[in-house]
Amino acid sequence: MLTPRAFVPRPRRQGVISQELDGELLLYVEENHRASSLNSSASRIWALCDGQRAASAIAVETEVGSDAVLATLRQFADAGLLENGSELPSVNLSRRRMLGRVGIAGPVILMVMAPLAKAAASCVVSGTCTPGQTCCSTLNPCPIETLTCP
Repeated sequence: MLTPRAFVPRPRRQGVISQELDGELLLYVEENHRASSLNSSASRIWALCDGQRAASAIAVETEVGSDAVLATLRQFADAGLLENGSELPSVNLSRRRMLGRVGIAGPVILMVMAPLAKAAASCVVSGTCTPGQTCCSTLNPCPIETLTCP
């Protein structure tokens, strides 16, 4: 039986866009449209996920603690960042308990669902619009005859 500390995370590299920004690592999974912002501790853990190191080895190298590494790997799996995330044995560590153990400097991952293009498009609330714009009230194109949104 695989123990959580013996788990070897295999990162998903295909379909994941990464960008470093202001000391944080941003990861975007194209398949599920999830964006994750990793602080420096979580970024170090991500960098050591190479499909060869066990979770226990990652904990030793990062000096973060095995419980925090396992909780971070669980978050990676939930975000779709691990190829073998479903193989990660259950980890029973709440965020509150983890923060109590590693403090605020521990690994932190902020996950955000990116809106679909249609939801992110701007629209005209009311009044005059130009053809091609969308009316917020109906989410339909501006009626050419009236050039006003209902």
